[in-house]
Amino acid sequence: MFKVKLLALLLTLCVALPGCSGSGMPGRIGPWCVEFGPPGNEFYEVPTAKAPPPSDAVLQWVKIFAPGAKVKEWEIDDGVYEIDAEVGEEQYKFDVTTEGELFELQYENDATGVDEEADELVLRGTKKSIAVSAVPNAALETLAKAMPDAKPSKAWTADTIAGPRYVILIGKMAFYARPDGQIQAGGLVSEGALDEIDAAGDPKEFSAELEALLGQYRRRFNFENEIKRLGRWPKSADGSFRYVVMGDSRSQWELWSNIVKHIDGLEPKPDFVINSGDIVPTGYAREYHEYYIPALLQTNIPYFVAIGNHDDSSDSMAREYRYLFGRKALNYYFDYGKARYVFIDNVTEVQPYEETLRWLDETLADTPKGYRKYVAVHKPPSTIEKWAYHAWDDAESKVFTNLMTKYQVDEVYLGHIHAYSTAHYNGVNYTLSGGGGAGLHNRYGPLGNVHHYVICDVMADGTVKQQVVRFYKAAKILFR
Repeated sequence: MFKVKLLALLLTLCVALPGCSGSGMPGRIGPWCVEFGPPGNEFYEVPTAKAPPPSDAVLQWVKIFAPGAKVKEWEIDDGVYEIDAEVGEEQYKFDVTTEGELFELQYENDATGVDEEADELVLRGTKKSIAVSAVPNAALETLAKAMPDAKPSKAWTADTIAGPRYVILIGKMAFYARPDGQIQAGGLVSEGALDEIDAAGDPKEFSAELEALLGQYRRRFNFENEIKRLGRWPKSADGSFRYVVMGDSRSQWELWSNIVKHIDGLEPKPDFVINSGDIVPTGYAREYHEYYIPALLQTNIPYFVAIGNHDDSSDSMAREYRYLFGRKALNYYFDYGKARYVFIDNVTEVQPYEETLRWLDETLADTPKGYRKYVAVHKPPSTIEKWAYHAWDDAESKVFTNLMTKYQVDEVYLGHIHAYSTAHYNGVNYTLSGGGGAGLHNRYGPLGNVHHYVICDVMADGTVKQQVVRFYKAAKILFR
């Protein structure tokens, strides 16, 4: 009862706080206070404190799960050691807290192309329960060394994208072992380590699943249909209009759905929304059906996406994405008012990046004279130094930013980094908006390390004025 009263008090205070809205627009949505502020965030702070090397308690996991492997490199981020170890062509990646608690193990093999992550491994419907005693002794012995105070409670066999595996539940983690007992993947159950994935192994079954889960929504969400529905010209007499930019909305259903509601409640309502990608966790049909679509069925605003690396499914071919959004959903554009909006793919393997960049060059060159130009893409270019730690490859980035400068693009919209950050590079404005729900990065200060979206108001003369809409949990805003 006390907690309920406290929450009610916090929400009441949130509405009364100065700046909780600040623009006559919705100042609260669900459990979030909403602040409207001016654009711009050049702040960037490289972690300066020299991280201590991983302790024996941290490194023990390498010795246990990858005997003979050597630590290639490590870094620490938000109190978590990310350790890369390799033996021959095999690479193991460990995420371990500074206290020595393992919460993720991944495996890659460059020679075979095998890539194992606990939450993207098991093919749906193939997991079969077995006795723990049926698990290979080598796997059980490894787990006994790793977690001496816990015992396996459940076990299964399963088909995975890497072949047959044993799945072992021990404590709050699930581990995956080969038939010979070698453990190569593991993770927290709370983070999806027992999740099952959809696979395109049987074309008929895959097509049937797409039809069952997404078929009824294709007409509504197809980008070509959305462009037709949007039309060519704003409805206002002077040609002014509004649109919204956001990205990385793949996590936190409650926040994602409330952001959609908040955008729908703006006055004036946006003509369209641009999402810079990562709209679902892994790109499977079930995720679009259960996570992405339901929130957007509550609004009629056309919604456009630059595909993110989490949207392209396990084979990076984005079949589910293209089924829902259309065969031209990776690289496309539309003209609205006197502006061209271009969306490109810099994450999938559907076509070489050289072809995408060639298409981008041609599309920008073909822009009607006097039109402003805007480009949306998921991964930021590494040529902008503060984003280079989590960015597109150097060669493609250089070509991309050169094109932006060559055609004097008015603004580039980006995601991938979960923050709000802006930059001006070689005459072009870049806005990174990756605060739609995914876990936040921590390098961009109080104005950047926050969930948000960006309002873009296009004036009668074509100039754009922006506002940044930030979301704070009610309990947190009192103490900022």
